[in-house]
Amino acid sequence: MFTVPEVTPEEARKILEKEGEKVVLLDVRTPPEHFQLRIPNSELIPLDELRFKYKDLPKDKKYIVYCRSGERSAFATYFLRRMGFEAYNLAGGILSWPYEKESRDSKS
Repeated sequence: MFTVPEVTPEEARKILEKEGEKVVLLDVRTPPEHFQLRIPNSELIPLDELRFKYKDLPKDKKYIVYCRSGERSAFATYFLRRMGFEAYNLAGGILSWPYEKESRDSKS
């Protein structure tokens, strides 16, 4: 098993507030999952597409990667770090995110 650097939702929120445009919140779930519920201003690149699309991502950004519970995003974080990106896994995924979320119907 591999380990990757993780940030808690609280740490992630502080990083996003402090560093703003320098941070990308990356959702690696499927399009239907992202459409149904997501963290505001997150970018969707499904895990199965990441191996092709990572080349289009700017390397001068910091990535906070999330999925539903943290497993897929841990793999994506490991992959991105191997490719030379500064990436962190959101511990517990969107299930642990206590802050604002957007859904297809409304913002909650």
